[in-house]
Amino acid sequence: MESTRDIRRMIDKEIKKGSAPMAFEHIDYRPDALQEITSESKLKEVLVYLLRIAEYENLANDMTRNNVYTENHLLRGDSFHRRNNVMERNANYLNAITYAKRLKPVYEGKTFVETVPCFFSFPEAELDRYRFVYEGTETYAFPMSGKHIINGLYLLSIMNRKDLAFRDAPYYIDGDINKQIYHLSDVRAVPFQCLLLDDIHPVDGLFEAKLYTIYFLK
Repeated sequence: MESTRDIRRMIDKEIKKGSAPMAFEHIDYRPDALQEITSESKLKEVLVYLLRIAEYENLANDMTRNNVYTENHLLRGDSFHRRNNVMERNANYLNAITYAKRLKPVYEGKTFVETVPCFFSFPEAELDRYRFVYEGTETYAFPMSGKHIINGLYLLSIMNRKDLAFRDAPYYIDGDINKQIYHLSDVRAVPFQCLLLDDIHPVDGLFEAKLYTIYFLK
């Protein structure tokens, strides 16, 4: 895997080519990071929401094309990609459900979705160029190259999440399951993971987006 320095150099090159100047800063692991998925129907609800399809299709906007979706990437390194239209996202949903069924998951304390906030910086002097009003609310649109997003921001996000596994868990991570997932211990499979850049918003001078990962435990 490329080094952090190499990835940041690549991002700088993409910015010079015209990609919006967004840079990765850090991630945050919070006490409420985990939610249990208690049934196949709940798994489907989570995937429908994350993929912005069916009843959540109204959440899709111009920034949805920047979202990165993948199956099983965190542990095995499978390919990852953006989903630019609803047909592709529907196909991704079917692939994820098919893969999950093949794994025969247990929905009693063995299936969880993790939410990890990722923080990105953006030069304040540049912000006005990317500010707009969407349905009466002021927000931002950051046009970035696929390489910048996938091989840069997303890759740094998951690299930093994997790095947490080798650190001591924060004091507020209680219980065996929470610690097990924090340390990526005895994880049977990661059937789905995504970084949602269409739900990015300013927080304390940075921009926050969320990395979601679904875990099947052994």
